[in-house]
Amino acid sequence: MTNANRYRRVAARGLLAAAALTMANVAAGRALSRSAWLRDRETDVIRGLQSRRAPGCDRLAKVVSTAADVPASIAHGAVASAVLWYRTRDPRLAAAPAAALVLETAVYLGAGALVNRDRPDVPRLDREQPTSSFPSGHQGATVALMVVYLRLAGRVRNPWLRTAITAACLAYPSTLAWARVHTGMHYPSDVVAGTVNGIVTGLAAVDRIGDGS
Repeated sequence: MTNANRYRRVAARGLLAAAALTMANVAAGRALSRSAWLRDRETDVIRGLQSRRAPGCDRLAKVVSTAADVPASIAHGAVASAVLWYRTRDPRLAAAPAAALVLETAVYLGAGALVNRDRPDVPRLDREQPTSSFPSGHQGATVALMVVYLRLAGRVRNPWLRTAITAACLAYPSTLAWARVHTGMHYPSDVVAGTVNGIVTGLAAVDRIGDGS
């Protein structure tokens, strides 16, 4: 099979996976949005977190949340792709972070437009955003990148560096999930959906593109 045919096959599989994931998001998001009981329970969770606010926690939540904004995520993925290309000269590996972001963004935009869930009715620490609360794009993009880095960390020979990369890839999205709820930008279920989206799109990118299958 020629490289062109292989890349077309990989792209087609990625698009099919993104379409299927988008449809699953729409079904789940609309069901969640219709449940007043769930909305009230999730709002209680957010208010419980906010009742324990402290200046240090608020600052941490805002910094972590801002670091996952769209421009930052794009820059993050671009730098990662450049580093991978410089170190490996393998175009498939270098494309994996960008592919993960493209797939996750497609799912996020498609599902968000069709679900259009209102954001929680609580005080917010972050700036207002016109996009749907469901799913969390910040969480999805971050998890997608972290999944790629986790899979590629297995190629790192230094065990201490490999462990540090693994720990960071697990700690950061966990902290971001808390931050997006703490700042009042998302319901917990929005963040869960974003996490699932990130895992699926990250694995699709690194397995199909990074490994060239």
